[in-house]
Order: sequence, then structure tokens, then C-alpha cells
Amino acid sequence: MVAEPQDAQKRKLDEEGGGDAKRAAAGGAAPMEVDGAMVMRNEDFSPQLLRIYYDRLFPFLQMFRWLSYRNDPKSSSAAVQKDFFLRREFTFVLQGDIYCRYQCFKDAEEYKAKVMAQQPVRMEIGAVYTHPPKHHNTVIKDAYKPVERELVFDIDMDDYDEIRTCCTGATLCPKCWTFMKAAIQILRRALTEDFGFQHLLFVYSGRRGVHCWVSDTVARKLNNEQRSAVAEYLTMVSSGAGKSRADLRMNGCEELHPAVQGAYDICKKWFRDDANGILASQDILRKGPHLANILEPMSIAEKETISKYVETHPQANSLEIWTQLEKVADERTQSAVTFKQKAEAKMMLKDVVIQYTCPRLDINVSKQMNHLLKSPFVVHPKTGRVCVPIDPDHVNDFNPLEVPTVGRLIEELNKSGDIRETSLRPYTHFFEVNFLQKLEKATAEEMRSTAGVDFTDF
Repeated sequence: MVAEPQDAQKRKLDEEGGGDAKRAAAGGAAPMEVDGAMVMRNEDFSPQLLRIYYDRLFPFLQMFRWLSYRNDPKSSSAAVQKDFFLRREFTFVLQGDIYCRYQCFKDAEEYKAKVMAQQPVRMEIGAVYTHPPKHHNTVIKDAYKPVERELVFDIDMDDYDEIRTCCTGATLCPKCWTFMKAAIQILRRALTEDFGFQHLLFVYSGRRGVHCWVSDTVARKLNNEQRSAVAEYLTMVSSGAGKSRADLRMNGCEELHPAVQGAYDICKKWFRDDANGILASQDILRKGPHLANILEPMSIAEKETISKYVETHPQANSLEIWTQLEKVADERTQSAVTFKQKAEAKMMLKDVVIQYTCPRLDINVSKQMNHLLKSPFVVHPKTGRVCVPIDPDHVNDFNPLEVPTVGRLIEELNKSGDIRETSLRPYTHFFEVNFLQKLEKATAEEMRSTAGVDFTDF
């Protein structure tokens, strides 16, 4: 099978809510779940609400415009791949944990019709293949293969459990959401400045994470080896339990690599400087083994300096302890004589900041072109929340606990009768204006330059 093994995909889908989706779809409302400081109401998710949401609110046309990249099947232009959208794989997860792979649609109308007919509790988006996915069993195995797919990244709060002190597992609060704010800004800087990508879409996963879709043409054309290289490049956090320092190396240079320095500059803000940053909100140097792990590679004198401060200042918070660590680092810089000593001094504490702040990517999601990822604007069955876009320019304005639930949206729709009056409107507007229109303009320019196509009437 060309696609990722079904069992692995199924486990991932189950973790994101397949099990309770099964129960919700089978018998009304999903069970209540504590989501940070908020409690999911029974009326926040049900098959009946989901049906109305798909019929009245889900942006099928906008999703089609995005995923077809101006390859309109109704176009008369020879430059347009009329079957482009038809060759895109979707997966539906139906009630009873039934996984329907190899779904495909010719246009937005058929897309909506299939969703309305099958009522999936979840939808996944896959690659564009050489043939329509529904024909995968009738095509020679080696002939059926993915040809393009957005470069995607998955950041899950679970991967921060060893360093967040406020919550664990599926729970989430504004304090630990700081990790996601930092991840969004760090990832965007690297993708735009280091790789030159322009069309990035960050999406709240509906529960405890963030997805990033890179839709530039060159990104969609990357093969698996190239995707792996990008994912590895973006991974700065050292793996393994108890790690307090990123594995950074100067490699004989006098300065940090520009990518590392760029990441650090953003990390520092979210780690130390922000009022709701990691030091302030997680208090990591007063809880758990973090301070001991940070001190472990330091000299005996440096350890004694910090230990004495902590002992004589029992009320000191993490930010105050960190200030003392910075003084120790400054002293090491001033006393450094050899090239090696100067390099180690320059790296000191930067590796800690990066380890605790940089994105913890699930790189297996990024490495394979045929990997499925949850669609934007679907509803998470465990929280009832819609997977909405996040504006990376205003990450402080985004609160995952205030993202509209499907129950709230239907209630708003019942009151006003106008979908533009619902709390989903700001998110679809951002998707349209800040992402989709810019992407379509760039796509039209590319088609015009390569094939001489005039899109003025599109």
C-alpha cells in the first residue's frame, strides 16, 4: 500500500478523538470533558449539530478553492488540470470508528454532497495522486503514487508534558498555550526567512495542538527525502527524557548559525521576557528536576553559586533564579580566554532557552507526502471546537478556550439566521483574505508566467 499503514493512521485518528466520536455519533451528545478551566457542555457536540454545521457553515467552496489551486474542472483553459481536485485523497471517519479511505470529489458541489451523505465525525486531507484515489485498486501499484501535497507540520501539547507544570495530557490552559504561541512564531520565521515560503496556514487542532500547512508550489512538490530534510532542519529540541539543553554546536564558527540565532531571539521573548512566558507561567526552576538538570554540566563553583542563592532566597521565583544564571553566564564570558572557552560561553543558556521553547514537531507527519492530516474547519468531537485558522501576527489574541464550539455556532445561527453573524465569521474571513486570496493571486501569476494564461476573468 502506498499510503501510511492503516493501523498507524488509525491510532493517530483515535488519539485525536475517534473513540468518543464513535459514541457521540451513535447516540447524541458526546460526554463532557474538562478542557483546561472550561467544561464541555453536552450540547456542544452531537450528530444533529454536526449535520447543520456541514450544511450551513462549513466552507466547502473556500476549501475547494484552496486545495484545487485554480485548477477548476469547469475551466476551458488547456493549462488547467481539470482532474486535479479529483486526484486529491480525503479520508472520512464515520460513526462506529469506520475509516473510509480514498475518498475523492470532482468539485465543491460533490465534496459537500458526499459529506452531507456520509456525515463524517472527522475528515483528513491527503496528497494529490497520479490517479483518482477511488481507482487505487484498479491501477498498477507502481503507477499509483502521490505527486504533490502541502508541506505540513504537527505540534501537539502532549510532547511538552515533561516541561509544562500546569497541565498534562489532553488538558490545556492559557499558561501552557504559551508553548504553542512560541512554536508558531519560531516555525514561521524559519519557513519564511530560511526557506522563502510565503503561503503558511496555521490551524488550531481543536483540542491541544497546532497544524501548519505550507502551500507554496515548491513546498507541495518536495519529495519525501526533501521533506525529511526540512523537518530535521527545523528540529532543534534534543530528544529523550530529562533533557535540559538543545544539542547546539558552533562547528568552529565564532557565531551561532543564523537559523539558531533567529530561533533563539524569538525563544528568549517567550521564555524569559513575556509576562506570561515560560519562566513566569510554568515556574520550571522551582518545580521538578529542571534546575538540577540545567546545573549538571556547569562547574562546581557555578553550581555552588546558584545553589547558595536558592538556599538563601527560598521565595525566589524562576525568573529571579534565571537572572542569577545569566550573571554566572556573563562571568564565564568575561573570564573566557581560549577559543573553546569563548564558544562554550557564547552557547551557555541559549541551549536551555531553545530546548524549553522551540517547537516539538512530530516529524513523521512532515516526512511523508502521503501522510493524512486533519482538515481545517472540522469539529473536534471531544471538545466540540472548530479547527480554526490562527493569525500568526496576533498570537496573543488567540485563546483556544474561546474558540467557538459547534453548539455555540448553531445557537448563534438560530438567533440571527445569518451565517455572517456567527463567531465563525472572523476565522473564515481571515482564511479568505489573509491566506486564500494571496495564494490564488500567486498561483495565477505562476500559471500566467509558465503557460501565458490570462486569469483576469477568473
